[in-house]
Amino acid sequence: MELQNNHLYHEILEEPSVLRKIHQEYIGKTSPSLDEAIRILNKHEMIIMVGMATSMYGCIPAQCMLSSGGKPNYLVDAAEFLNYHLEMTPKNAAFVLVSQSGESAEIIHLLDKIGKGWQTVGVYNNDQSTLAKQCTVGLPIFAGAQLACGSKTNTATIAVMNILAEGLLGTPQAKVGEQVERAIIWLEEFFKNWEARIEPAVDLLDNSAYTVFIGRGPGLASAYFSSVLFREVPKVVAEGLPAATFRHGLREMMTPDHRIVAFAPSGKTTEKVIQLTEEMNRLGIPSMIFTNQQVVRLPTNDGLVFQTAALAENYSPLVDIAPPQLIGLKLALKRGLEPGKLVISDYVTKVE
Repeated sequence: MELQNNHLYHEILEEPSVLRKIHQEYIGKTSPSLDEAIRILNKHEMIIMVGMATSMYGCIPAQCMLSSGGKPNYLVDAAEFLNYHLEMTPKNAAFVLVSQSGESAEIIHLLDKIGKGWQTVGVYNNDQSTLAKQCTVGLPIFAGAQLACGSKTNTATIAVMNILAEGLLGTPQAKVGEQVERAIIWLEEFFKNWEARIEPAVDLLDNSAYTVFIGRGPGLASAYFSSVLFREVPKVVAEGLPAATFRHGLREMMTPDHRIVAFAPSGKTTEKVIQLTEEMNRLGIPSMIFTNQQVVRLPTNDGLVFQTAALAENYSPLVDIAPPQLIGLKLALKRGLEPGKLVISDYVTKVE
């Protein structure tokens, strides 16, 4: 099919403009809704961030920031929290409910359960959604209409959640803006010649029987999201895991028919992720690393290092998830699939 007619392709390429809009609305000028969200969350002793799948994964970098800054928080799956953990919620808690559609069944059910007992900050893309209308204060992610499975909405979620976390920690806006601007510049440059840059990665991951995406800390957002995208777009067997968890069982079953994709942005655990990937590559597993560190090459010819932007660890997912999106798109085309089109599932999950 012609890429010019594909919704996913266009939505991936819109990511720099979406980040510019977010920068304009939350950093370039005063945002009363952001100020109110910060005020509400700062007066509570516990922040509980809740979402499903990619909406939850988009909170991981923000959670890492809050935890490193000493801000008590939880990040939980909305369905599990709703059915098994709601009763433990302290009265001095406030919620951040994240749903790109604003209509996910679990989030709507949770809103009903919470009632007026707790204050809620809603993070959503649709300002006419149930979440937008029922939360205490809303933070739109400004991604625009989504006509394919998630891409720009996930990038936007990460950006808005990071801005919120930085606001809670009192980080100067100029510092936050610098990271977002760097991400925009890198994405714009990458998209100019993206096909040539991803071709080796497409070749490496083509015909993989099982692809494992690994990361640690903020890199987990990239790993988890990429696994979802590979299941939805080229519709292959893929999994996202913490890199340390990979050693506990999964390492034993890997064969040369499988692939490892690691996200290792500069940070606390960079070397650990790189060392694990090098180790598996020596064992004959074709592997690749997305990193902004200077890794010359992996040990064998079945190894690929993909250099990304020099961003702070918590902002690296803004750029690290773009190449896998386009790699997944290309793999879908090779399999005769329309990239981003869901056949069995729905774009908005309305049944828990």
